[in-house]
Amino acid sequence: MKIGLLSWSGLSSLPFLLSILISVSAFAPSAQAGCSVGGCGSGSDSWLESAQAFMNSDVPLAGVTGASNSNSISSGSFRAGEPSGATEAKTVSSTPNVAASSTSEAYVATGSRADSFPAPEMLKSLDAISEGDVVLDVSGSRTPGQAHLRGSINVPAKSFFYENGLLRNATDLEAILGKAGVTQNDPLMIYSDTFGSGEATATLFALRYLGHNEVRALDGGLDNWIAASLPLETTDSVRPPARYVAGPARSELLADYDYVLSGQAQMVDARTFQQFGKSRILNATFISPESVLEAGRLKNGTNLQDTFARLNASRPAVVYSDDIYGASVVWFALELMGFDARIYPWQDWQAHEEKSI
Repeated sequence: MKIGLLSWSGLSSLPFLLSILISVSAFAPSAQAGCSVGGCGSGSDSWLESAQAFMNSDVPLAGVTGASNSNSISSGSFRAGEPSGATEAKTVSSTPNVAASSTSEAYVATGSRADSFPAPEMLKSLDAISEGDVVLDVSGSRTPGQAHLRGSINVPAKSFFYENGLLRNATDLEAILGKAGVTQNDPLMIYSDTFGSGEATATLFALRYLGHNEVRALDGGLDNWIAASLPLETTDSVRPPARYVAGPARSELLADYDYVLSGQAQMVDARTFQQFGKSRILNATFISPESVLEAGRLKNGTNLQDTFARLNASRPAVVYSDDIYGASVVWFALELMGFDARIYPWQDWQAHEEKSI
């Protein structure tokens, strides 16, 4: 091996690089001999400088994760409409580093699970990401310089909801998406650090409610992307501001009290089992967000069919909870399995029940 002439083309991971550095240190003369890392008589530390430059570059490293988020479902209440005294959500800040706003090339990876679900249209497989996709990173814990999908723009899921969990009105949502450089015609791919957080599915629900149909959630989120050793970057990406015009709202996606009371739909309780045991809507079936997940992703279609075995696929299903993130995970799974699924806020049910006392 020629220490001073090592090629970088074969390096793909930090562990491999470190092993090379260790090997070099084993062959290098001692510091007392006055030799640099480049070798005795080299007169420079160019090899070490090159190694350091490589480690500081945006080359994706297999197994490097993003933020150390847990797989637990995020917490928050929700309802449609504008509450009184709601605090404005923080908008996405711009950075001077402007990068491509969509994936710069088509990424191909094996393992598409589309055939596993009766209606997989809202699921984005790793082998189906194209150059035209605008990628939204909706992780709430993203920090500047943290690894993310190449070309993705960060619009935290919480931006789509008020601090008390209520879904923002159409005007607010249009402003948020327009400031992020998104238009109503953009095909969107949404992901967060972990699929189980519910951030991606809650954002997808908000966009579908807004009338944006070309929107999909990445199968498995960032964790799955990293496991497939697909490209990452640390440079913050921004798009020029745009004008977003909401389409006809799909208001039926958010069920109301009268619809729930009519008995037209089968009710799915996505709260905790303890909450389900204390009080619930009549004839509701308990299905927790955790029960539709497996190894950080949705269960495949066969296993979800078992999970939903007590439900009738020919009837609408309304998922209710006081947590939009958890409810959206179950809603998303039902949609992929071909159900006409909707979401209903448990808080609204409680409010009506208190009035009737």
